[in-house]
Amino acid sequence: MIRISTTKRHLKRRWSTGIRHCLYFVVVFFSPLSVALGLTASEAKQIAEEAYIYAYPMMQNYKTMYFRSVAGQNAEPPRPFNTFSHRTRLLGPEYKAIVGPNNDTLYSTAWLDLRREPLVISVPDVPVARYYSLQFIDAFVYNFAYIGQRTTGSQAGNYLVYGPGQYPTEPPGINKRFYSESNFVFIIGRILVDGKDDIPNVLALQNQFLITPLSEFAGTPSPPSPETISFPEYISEKARSGKFIEYFNFLLSQVNIDPGEKALFERFSRIGIRTRNHPEKLSADILHAIDEGVESALQKIRAETIVIGTQVNGWNTTFKGFGSRQKKSGQFLLRAAAAMLALYGNDREENSGFSRTLDPNGQPLDASRIKYSVTFNKDQLPPTNAFWSLTMYSFPEILLVENNINRYSIGDRSQDLKYNQDGSLTIYLQYESPEPKQRSNWLPTPNGPFTLALRIYLPKESVLNGSWKPPQISELD
Repeated sequence: MIRISTTKRHLKRRWSTGIRHCLYFVVVFFSPLSVALGLTASEAKQIAEEAYIYAYPMMQNYKTMYFRSVAGQNAEPPRPFNTFSHRTRLLGPEYKAIVGPNNDTLYSTAWLDLRREPLVISVPDVPVARYYSLQFIDAFVYNFAYIGQRTTGSQAGNYLVYGPGQYPTEPPGINKRFYSESNFVFIIGRILVDGKDDIPNVLALQNQFLITPLSEFAGTPSPPSPETISFPEYISEKARSGKFIEYFNFLLSQVNIDPGEKALFERFSRIGIRTRNHPEKLSADILHAIDEGVESALQKIRAETIVIGTQVNGWNTTFKGFGSRQKKSGQFLLRAAAAMLALYGNDREENSGFSRTLDPNGQPLDASRIKYSVTFNKDQLPPTNAFWSLTMYSFPEILLVENNINRYSIGDRSQDLKYNQDGSLTIYLQYESPEPKQRSNWLPTPNGPFTLALRIYLPKESVLNGSWKPPQISELD
């Protein structure tokens, strides 16, 4: 028999300790906010997964804006908003800022800040035969407008861009107006370069791209400056955790929410998104569940990148994840995967892209083991109203490949291409130089895994409707 002796003081102390433990349990595991929201850990994880998939393209876009125009990067100062920056040479292996760059056009870029007032984008006359475009991307990473050969023609013009809550009076001289759902807009300009000797002609065109405040363009008083905002520091680890909500909430403060997504954001608000209910007030188990939801979302996005496109003769179509809200609304996982692969893809009508990382046997393309070729039959050359190119990238980095002939892409503008007697065109894909008669058609690979990108700018209808298909890749003996 065990004898238990307990004094009143001892009982009182044990009771007090138990109360404290219970209170700790209630505060940590069942916070008032979590209880008030009726939120379980399972629900929090699911909502966080959905919200993160939605937010992923927006955060990747913010990362670009933050390091380009807010904080600067690599000892370079930030580039000002509402000012074009121009690349003066074609991109090569040294360029690592964005994956999958093209080697066919000179880029012009600008971040617009529409908070103070609308802006006017002016473009010059461009020769009709020269491809060019200005792609306008909002904070949701929708392509909401294009200026250029396909959409507005090659003539000079002035285009008004305005944002949420703005109802500008259109002054004389405006060709067209574009509405952005966000205060911040990214412009990517591309002008085709026909060889190195053509670069001065392109630079002259770039220098005529202008950004002008509407008040200055119209000759009216300028509005007051907007309130200063604090841009949250972009930290990759933070953006891949439950703390992504801080970035998401900041970005949502600078956009107009589409009415069709009102119910979605009411659901997101249960974990502290676009609401006064700050996520740090949630209980520890809910916060942990949000972290788990983020990890689950990242896994789903990565998995989607593998199956994002339609398989055509071993090639993946890569244009499905990009476009306007009207065409891509609701396709959140697809768009997140597209942003993970290549953030600023064009509408398919502007550029239809195909990518390839596997050989006909389903094995990774690897030039350390095998030499390859791809042959376009005479009637199978890419149908285009502008130009096409085949670009070589390292894998998995998706960056241009350094080589001793400085050739990073090959296409219909390449000099000295040799066609076969039947009119077909064979491109040789290998690390070491081929025999002399094949060198003009050689696209150098890395000495290891690689991926190919076939771009068709202003594709013809046979590309858009799927009746044209890129050729299979062959292994050489």
